[in-house]
Amino acid sequence: MENKLFLTLYKHNNRLRIVALSSLMLSACSSHSPVEFYMLNAETSVDTPSPSVAFNSKLLIGIGPIHVPEYLNRPQMVIAKSENQYVLDEQHRWAENLTENINRSIAQFLAKRLGVEQILRYPWSQRQQIDYQVSVDIFQFHQNADQHSQLNAQWQIKHQEQTLLTHNFSCDVAAQSQPEAIVAAQSTCLSNLGLEIEAGLRQLAQMK
Repeated sequence: MENKLFLTLYKHNNRLRIVALSSLMLSACSSHSPVEFYMLNAETSVDTPSPSVAFNSKLLIGIGPIHVPEYLNRPQMVIAKSENQYVLDEQHRWAENLTENINRSIAQFLAKRLGVEQILRYPWSQRQQIDYQVSVDIFQFHQNADQHSQLNAQWQIKHQEQTLLTHNFSCDVAAQSQPEAIVAAQSTCLSNLGLEIEAGLRQLAQMK
């Protein structure tokens, strides 16, 4: 009789444990929003029209290397809380490696704006005869504590090992704190960088 009572209590307690564990798991799942992923896009439909002088579509352009500072070399979005303090947004991440995203965005932007037939992304075969190599060194690319997205970089255009053009670029776009607004502002900066590089390539092509 005692054994039967003990067995009944044991089964009852196990059921309670299972119900409690299930409740905890459901609670944990509902309290964490799914991670959201984002990608930058250098928008080719910017307000600045393409110059009337046609670019030589046969010129071969290489994009890269693109250097991104180590503090950005991570999947989480980086947001500054003060001049010297940053947070990594675990809930809002880049959908791919940021360097790859920037490289491809600039390549697509220039291909469409210049109308060239081929743009190569770094690294490429040494046998390729690149007419213009565009490299970008990014110093800063994040949302600051004043809710402005900033992009500071230096870009270069080379022919073989000869540097033809070097320029410092700076962009500052106000953005709300929502991730979608931050990514849109950063994409605007990337488009403005693309416009500057496009102007440099056109300038060099006319001098050729």
